[in-house]
Amino acid sequence: MKRYSALMIDLKNSRSYSIQDRNNIQNSVLNSINILNKIFKNSIEKEVEFSAGDEIQGLFVSPQSAYLYYRLFSTIIFPIEIHSGIGFGTWDIKVDSASSTAQDGTVYHYARKAIDEAKKSLEYSVLFYSKSKNDIIVNSLINTSTLLSSKQSEYQNKLMLLAEILYPIASGDMVEYEKLKELLKFIQFEKKENLTIDIDYPVISTQLEKESFYITEGKKRGLSTQISKLLGVSRQSIEKAVKTGNIYELRNITIAILKAMESIEGENL
Repeated sequence: MKRYSALMIDLKNSRSYSIQDRNNIQNSVLNSINILNKIFKNSIEKEVEFSAGDEIQGLFVSPQSAYLYYRLFSTIIFPIEIHSGIGFGTWDIKVDSASSTAQDGTVYHYARKAIDEAKKSLEYSVLFYSKSKNDIIVNSLINTSTLLSSKQSEYQNKLMLLAEILYPIASGDMVEYEKLKELLKFIQFEKKENLTIDIDYPVISTQLEKESFYITEGKKRGLSTQISKLLGVSRQSIEKAVKTGNIYELRNITIAILKAMESIEGENL
């Protein structure tokens, strides 16, 4: 039976915000998901939208696309902290004309279990659950990525988002590459308020299919030079920020997470 992936995201400590701050955050979240829904339209079965209170949810064709959506979302709204659950299971009750909240199946039960466990945990803010013995590996990798990215400065976070626009991690037609440029509106650099990028995206496969026993594809030769020219700053300063922000390591871990999820997809139910 075909399996899908549900993504659930909730703001951490949302009740501690003032009403004004909460409204601002909700508007920011809405802007983010509107663009991400366009970027991931090839991978989405039911668009990500608000479901209850501060929670958002959506349904995806694969755990990889659900994770990549979560990853971009958390980068865009940084430093706002979130809990998230990703489930991988069957979509049993399908209501064609209705949103994600009207659907049901193990995919939703697993995502709910994952986010509930993440909310109870002191160590994990996002969890993946598919009832596979390899979930533990995926979650360890995701947690490493989350911890590293949480230590970034806002500047390093923006550089990571810029690297993602220039060299997206995805495979095949998982994302609408041209739409990635719309993420530029979330990036404001000093002296570079209206950043524009002229890119002709190649047919990108981020070496997810490349066979090796270790991962190096997250690092892109010439990235620091490219960014330094875009921002009008020295290559050395970009290289330092990329290194101290663990941007290449985070990209490599992302590829490892996608490969681990792919192996779970290949398991028999």
